[in-house]
Amino acid sequence: MVVTSLLKFKSLFHIPVRPSLQAGVLCFGLSLFLNSCSSFVLPFGSSPKKSLDSGYQSMNLKDYEDQFYALKNVLLKNPEVKIIPLDKKEVSYLDKLISDILINNEIFFKRLKTGKITILKTETPIHFSLPRGEIFLSKGLVSKYLKNESMLASVLAFELVKSEKGLYPKKIIIPTGHLTMERMMSLNRLGLDEKMEVHKWAHHLAMRSGFSGEYYLAWLQVQNRNTADFYFQVADPNQLTREESLFKSFIIKNSNQDQVVSKRTSPKNFYSFINRLRENL
Repeated sequence: MVVTSLLKFKSLFHIPVRPSLQAGVLCFGLSLFLNSCSSFVLPFGSSPKKSLDSGYQSMNLKDYEDQFYALKNVLLKNPEVKIIPLDKKEVSYLDKLISDILINNEIFFKRLKTGKITILKTETPIHFSLPRGEIFLSKGLVSKYLKNESMLASVLAFELVKSEKGLYPKKIIIPTGHLTMERMMSLNRLGLDEKMEVHKWAHHLAMRSGFSGEYYLAWLQVQNRNTADFYFQVADPNQLTREESLFKSFIIKNSNQDQVVSKRTSPKNFYSFINRLRENL
């Protein structure tokens, strides 16, 4: 090694080595030895990186859904977010609507077996959902824009498809203090291509549940005609125009495929529900 070589060099040429020089040579050799050893991996040991990663598991779809579902409580703690309590008759009616869609489409809904509707006390037309069939509709949306039961069923089918397929952000979301409605809506937005697939499925599922299919298009047209009111729903208002156009093409292409007898009238329960929301200030 280095120290031995230097000592041999000294013996050959009879060069005296002072104690201080000899100590320096020993330190230099020891330093080289330690540095060379630092790059070795002992065959019987494990690297620090491997031991740190051994207990780590990446988040799966359920993990993401669970943490997104937990945002419900964070949102409702926001003092600016208020809900309208529903009586037993209204809850029973809305539960029946969701049940009609789920039961008549059991092949599609493999995970969802139930759902729940919460009415937000705001005039801004809003609809969004969370995992496990949690659907939020605003008073302004229901009382101003949903003119019949089939339009209400269209919105519910849209959100149930999202909840069944887990179409929510696949990232860690850490709320700070409380969650605003603007933030929740931004987390619920879908890209155009993904949203069109949800529209197609929701239209099909609503028709299979006995609701009038033409009102799904009417629902998209209502949004497109009132883009200023529905600014929470989409980041780009021009997307609503594109959605309506693409959905019309889809309807024309598939006009003869859904042969399901549709309901043409809305029941009294629907109008009682609508009128009660209109009266709630």
